[in-house]
Amino acid sequence: MRILIASGVRHARDYVPLLRSLPGMEVIGCADTADSPFAEDSAALARTTGIPLLDLDQGLASCDIALVCSEPTRHVELALRALEADRHVIVDKPAATDTCGAQRLWDAADRSRGLLTAVHRLYSPQLVRARRIVDSGAIGLPLAVDAEWLAAGGLDGTTVERPELVCDPALSGGGELMNFGWYPALAVRHLTGLDVDEVVAFSSAAPHAPLFDGPHGAHGVEDAAVLSLRLRNGVVATATVARTPAGIGPAPVSSTLRVLGSHGHVLADEDAPSVSVRGADGAGVSRQVGGPAGVTALRRLFTEFRDDIRHGRTPLVTAADIHAAVAVVEAALSSARRNGAPVAPAVRTVGTTTGA
Repeated sequence: MRILIASGVRHARDYVPLLRSLPGMEVIGCADTADSPFAEDSAALARTTGIPLLDLDQGLASCDIALVCSEPTRHVELALRALEADRHVIVDKPAATDTCGAQRLWDAADRSRGLLTAVHRLYSPQLVRARRIVDSGAIGLPLAVDAEWLAAGGLDGTTVERPELVCDPALSGGGELMNFGWYPALAVRHLTGLDVDEVVAFSSAAPHAPLFDGPHGAHGVEDAAVLSLRLRNGVVATATVARTPAGIGPAPVSSTLRVLGSHGHVLADEDAPSVSVRGADGAGVSRQVGGPAGVTALRRLFTEFRDDIRHGRTPLVTAADIHAAVAVVEAALSSARRNGAPVAPAVRTVGTTTGA
């Protein structure tokens, strides 16, 4: 499969070497729009990775898959260009920063001959195993879910290219709720199969931000948020997302997710299995066994999507899943701005958008 990096702003520096390591994958180049505010980022990615810098139309004409890696607020426009060209599309997270954009993606995917999916972590080993246990009936009916998604560390360039790509709403769409809320929203839906009817959220956004003395306060966005979700059939869920000043686990991102069932529960820990050592001076170190869950999830996401295309399968995350996750985050942002007022996530309105 020939893959085009459509804008090399976020995460592309990590995706390119991973894609090159996968059999049957060829990164043919990086391209961006002529008016991109981050054209130099795409040029720099091409220089540092040794891939050609292409015109966007030229790149789309030559690829099978467009991997959209721009700043989040340009995800939808670039993905629409690729879908309208009948290319298969993977959009970096979050796929859209509001439900208007998510609906435009869904409508375009319905018209396109290309498949649409987005970057997610549902193929992380612990979530794959948790889903298998839930499906087996071993814990009975899922009744409640508790999730934590924490970025361990700052915005110093090792985990985020530049702080404004997470903190400036004009580029990111919001703060950590927008950046990380996507993951638990997808995971709760994946494990329960249920839509969310109502969201209540509180965040550290202005006038409270930042909770951890980071740069989020300068942009008035949250560095931490707590969500309560009421799902169909009386099922409930909570999610905490935050960027913390100190490492929580051995990887840049740590997550735990617990499903409480009618006859048991399952705990999915992204940092486990690991070996931990603590010395007499109190210093400790923990090393993951089996490799980072995030890399495993990405590797399988890319290879499964390649096989989805080859065999005409439906991707694990579809346009409907993208819309549902974006709607939960959007409702949470609205609820947090209204001091925890309950908000119902938006639903798709069929046939209201065009390819514009």
